Amino acid sequence: MQEKYLGDSHDYVKYALSRHLHRQLGVRIGVNWYLAAPSVDHPSNNDGQKRHHLKGGVWARWDSELFNRCKAFEKEPQRVIQSVRTHGLLPDNTLYFEENVPAMRRAEWHERGLKTLHNADLVFLDPDNGFEVKSTSAKTLAKYACYEEAIAYHRAGKIVVAIQFARQCKPEVRAQEVRRTLYDRAGYAYELPVIRARVAPNILFLFLAPPEQIEPLVAALASFASLSEGKAELVW
Repeated sequence: MQEKYLGDSHDYVKYALSRHLHRQLGVRIGVNWYLAAPSVDHPSNNDGQKRHHLKGGVWARWDSELFNRCKAFEKEPQRVIQSVRTHGLLPDNTLYFEENVPAMRRAEWHERGLKTLHNADLVFLDPDNGFEVKSTSAKTLAKYACYEEAIAYHRAGKIVVAIQFARQCKPEVRAQEVRRTLYDRAGYAYELPVIRARVAPNILFLFLAPPEQIEPLVAALASFASLSEGKAELVW
């Protein structure tokens, strides 16, 4: 995630989902921002600057408190990660891991993230693009989460929520492909739905959860989709 994208329409869905799961499951949220330096992108890259949610309508009805707080956030002359706390976009007891993803010694960075988010019940992974792909290079790896990183949080007993963008593909197919890879690598015996959010481009949310949390999590995801008035749906 890059600070210039803070509070865009994709972020709004992410905040809304996190807040909903906090309310429905009573969990403490932890966020690994996967902060990436702007240098990982070409200077003209403007992928994340879509803010149509500020027009209101279904977006305002989805989470009216969040919507009003986001409007204040958008008035700031510069977007900085600390403003997420300042404007209360996420619950007060949310934990944050805010170190930039390094080009080297990533394993050590990951271990610090695990320690920082140790007391969270649910960990949200927020990379620029989603999970690693074959074409990932040393320069662009900061834009991706590694599958093993998500699996490590799950093995630590956390519910894991991971972002995956679906560009130039069929979102449902992409959701199923990435979920299959994640579950195969984790040796995960269950199948949870993926949330598909209809923003441009579509964004997917993939989940891992301890067995005792599966049933309440699925119920919470279904209720989240039902509140979205068609902006979010479950993909099985």
